[in-house]
Amino acid sequence: MLDGTDARDWFEPDSVLATYVALMDQLTERAEPGIKLSLTVGGLVVTGELIPQWQWFAEVSALSNYEDAFYTGMAEYVKEQSDLAHEAVKVRDAGHEVSHKQHLALSAPTKYIHLRNARVSTGNEGSLWRGRLSDVSGWSPASPTA
Repeated sequence: MLDGTDARDWFEPDSVLATYVALMDQLTERAEPGIKLSLTVGGLVVTGELIPQWQWFAEVSALSNYEDAFYTGMAEYVKEQSDLAHEAVKVRDAGHEVSHKQHLALSAPTKYIHLRNARVSTGNEGSLWRGRLSDVSGWSPASPTA
């Protein structure tokens, strides 16, 4: 323990950022534009637009000359999970009991963050980017060039 902090806390994602990403992942409509973020990951600065996980997979599957059944299938699956979680919130807020599938979709931990138009400080520009949320050591709500 370091000053009352469990060492495992250093490997957990920032709870505020994780909540922000989880809420974005529950969107059932496309994020146009996404929410601009700057992240620090492994000493590099990554900037881009936060978009829902299902949208990221859909955009990857739509890249020219990259139509891929795997990414298309993942986009559909993740979108279905997002829809289930969204519906679960409505059902729960109305005072009704959520289904088992809705509960699983709603309680799935958020582990990844998805950016569009990502720029990495090494010069990689305008790409789709997926990173492990627990690897983000810092973030700000807007890119420095915004």
